[in-house]
Amino acid sequence: MSDEFPRGSAEVMEAKEEVRSRVFTGVFREARWINSDRVRVYPKLLFASYLVVFVGWLVLRPGGVHATLHPVGGDFPKCWAASAMARAGHPASVYDRDTLTAAEKAAVGDKDPGYEMFDYPPMFLALVLPLSLLPYKSALLVWTLAGLAAYLFVLWRIAPRPETIWLALAFPAALLTALDGQNGFITLALFGGGLLLLEHRRPWIAGALFGLLCYKPQFGVLLPLAFIVGRQWRAAAGAAIVVVAFAGLSVALFGVETWRAFLASVPVATHNVLEQGDVGFGKIQSIFGAARLWGASVAAAYAMQAATALIAAGLVTWIWLKPGGFPTKAAALVTGTMLVVPYFADYDLVLIAIPIALLSWEAMHSGFLPWEKSILAGVWLFPLFARMLSLNASLPLTPLVLALLMIAVVRRKVVTGVKSGWPIKVPTI
Repeated sequence: MSDEFPRGSAEVMEAKEEVRSRVFTGVFREARWINSDRVRVYPKLLFASYLVVFVGWLVLRPGGVHATLHPVGGDFPKCWAASAMARAGHPASVYDRDTLTAAEKAAVGDKDPGYEMFDYPPMFLALVLPLSLLPYKSALLVWTLAGLAAYLFVLWRIAPRPETIWLALAFPAALLTALDGQNGFITLALFGGGLLLLEHRRPWIAGALFGLLCYKPQFGVLLPLAFIVGRQWRAAAGAAIVVVAFAGLSVALFGVETWRAFLASVPVATHNVLEQGDVGFGKIQSIFGAARLWGASVAAAYAMQAATALIAAGLVTWIWLKPGGFPTKAAALVTGTMLVVPYFADYDLVLIAIPIALLSWEAMHSGFLPWEKSILAGVWLFPLFARMLSLNASLPLTPLVLALLMIAVVRRKVVTGVKSGWPIKVPTI
């Protein structure tokens, strides 16, 4: 019996190291461990763990289950308080921080709601106006469940498989959105619904959904670019009509004075949040927030954000100029938007459920590319750690994760070439 190399030689050690490297690389390159059985089971286990921790927290905390739900829905008090103030005939006062803070404290049992400003345009005030018809806790429950239902419906329409619902429920960014009482579910439903309707040749309705995004206008920043490059003129017209109508409704309901108060509050909010960091730069998940967290000046942070935005917009333009390939176009638009926006928090990462679902569904039909499963799985799990890494370890990794997701989108576009929509057949992983 003889060996090709003497036992213990440097060549053998190198060979063993190469084998170990190949095994390690193979685990993530092909990611065969991410299979149908695990995708069906693991999200259910993760979601169950959320429920166990949440119920345990409710039972064990001071006051038990009868205590106020705050800080569950920690960002919701401003919505309910603004709704109550508007219904009472004082809509312009929602943009006065001291007045709103007093109303928020009353809404959550005289507790301090933290740094909260109603930094939305009056169109959002029209959206939340009915909330004050319900008690605070009931309004929070209705707000969360209604948004969650819209979120689940749109993702299921993108990838109609039973696993989609459990993956969406267990998605860490969805957990953060629900716990913070934020509007991310509605934003995703409008953005994703508009993209689906655009693909299914219903541009006017698609544009209407895009137009409703004007309550959070930063997430529509790349839509005009997509309309122009994609020659989606009817969608653009539909969006413009809805924006004008929504703004007109807010004027009719709350008066011009409310708009004046909002416009006057914009530079104050921008200065306090982006330049002074009143919410904490660790909570801002953009490249701007990362730069400020690491001590960059305001000018340098804006320059870095502008450079990132130009690259992202350029990639979105290139992908939308290519024929066909709706999944990659839609995924690029959403991911590019997240890279362009200078201010968003970790709960806004719920939007990346759209590109994850789109790329996964496309890959299940045409085959996963090397590393693609691992990338999508890592991006899906990342929001669970985004806030902790930024706040506790000063490691704002979100821009890098979004850049990795954009690379995956571009790579799929280059490799798969022209495609049109999705096959009807439900694929397997």
